[in-house]
Amino acid sequence: YEIAISQRKKKMLKLVATFKNSLGKNHTWSFNDPDTQKTDTEIKGLLQRMTEVKLCQKDGADLFNTVETAKYVETIETIIF
Repeated sequence: YEIAISQRKKKMLKLVATFKNSLGKNHTWSFNDPDTQKTDTEIKGLLQRMTEVKLCQKDGADLFNTVETAKYVETIETIIF
């Protein structure tokens, strides 16, 4: 989802999710160009699956222990020169 607004601006969309790691600290993860046709239930289910895999660890903590929030973040990038 990248739309040229003009020659100097670019619009981008990403899904940003917050997870709690196994130590209770927040961990943010993002995905560019998400499918905006998916329902909130479908997105939550897909993010929940990430908590079941247990592949990502840092400093002894599972990074994706529980999914807390998800949101779309829209960014407009303006080229100056």
